[in-house]
Amino acid sequence: MNRRVILFFFILLSMSFAAISSPKPEGATGESVQEENSEKKVQFHIRPSLGLTFGDSNSSGIRVTNLQWLGTLNSDFDYIGKKFDLSSTLFMQYGESKVKGQDAEKLQDAFILSITPSIPLIKVPKIRLFLETTAETNLGKGTIDDQPTGFLDPLFLYQTLFLGQKHYSFQKEDNTTWELTYGLGYAFQQTLNKKFETLDIAGNNSSFESGFSGIVEVSVNSKISESLSFVLNAKAVALSRENFFKDFDSSRRSVLVRSGLFYKKVGMEYNFHQVHDLNLSENDLVDQSIMLTITF
Repeated sequence: MNRRVILFFFILLSMSFAAISSPKPEGATGESVQEENSEKKVQFHIRPSLGLTFGDSNSSGIRVTNLQWLGTLNSDFDYIGKKFDLSSTLFMQYGESKVKGQDAEKLQDAFILSITPSIPLIKVPKIRLFLETTAETNLGKGTIDDQPTGFLDPLFLYQTLFLGQKHYSFQKEDNTTWELTYGLGYAFQQTLNKKFETLDIAGNNSSFESGFSGIVEVSVNSKISESLSFVLNAKAVALSRENFFKDFDSSRRSVLVRSGLFYKKVGMEYNFHQVHDLNLSENDLVDQSIMLTITF
C-alpha cells in the first residue's frame, strides 16, 4: 500500500511539471467558470531567497562567532482552460545556525508540494470540484521530540475531493495578480515512516484513514513600482480523523504563510508554518522567522 501511494503521487508530480513547461499565453480574470470562447491561460511564479545573519561577540575574554542562514523557495503554477484548471504550489525552506567550534543546528525545515486539478460543476452558484494531492516532509535530518527525522521520514500524504470556489485575476496589464480558493470536502490521509516512530497517545493514527477537510488558500503578487514588489502566499488546511465528533483535537490542522516586501533583489521576508498533528508530536510544531533576504 505504501509503495502504491508514493508511486501515484510521483506520477501526478511528473504530470504537473510537464504542464509547467508549456508556453505562457495572455493573462486572464474571472471566477470559477470560464466562458466557452476564452483561451487557455498559464500563470507561473517562482521566488527563491536566502537570508543570512552573522554575529561576533567578545565577552569575558571569550570570542563567539555564529552564522544563521535560511533558504526558501516558493512557486505557484496555474493552468486555466475552458473546462479544466490545474494548479500546483511548492514550498521549501531550510536553515541552520552554526556557532564556531560546535556542530550546526537545524533551524527550519519543510517541503510541501500540492497538485490540484479542478472542473466546473455548477454554473449558479459557481461551484467547482477540486482534487488536491499534497505531500509534506522534511529536507534534512533532524528530530521531533527526540525522534529522528529525515527526507520522506515521516512523509505525510493526503488527497481530498472538495467542492468550493476559485476566484482570480491574471490580467497581463495589471500590476497585481491574485488567486483565492476555498472549499469543504472529504480527505484520505496517511503518515509514512521508517525510523520515525509515531507517539502512543490518544487521538493519533498513522495508518490509512479518512475524514472531512476544509481548505482556504490565497496568493498575491503585486508590482508596486518598477523596483518595489509585494508577495503573499497563505494556506490553511484542516483534516478531521475518524473520531472527529468525539475528539476534535485529534484533527490535523496546518497554517503556512509567506510574505515579503522586496526592493529589487533585497527584501524583508516573514515565514510562518504551524502544524498540529498527534501523529508527529503532542505539541504544535511552529516555525517562524523575519529576515532580510536576497532573491534570485
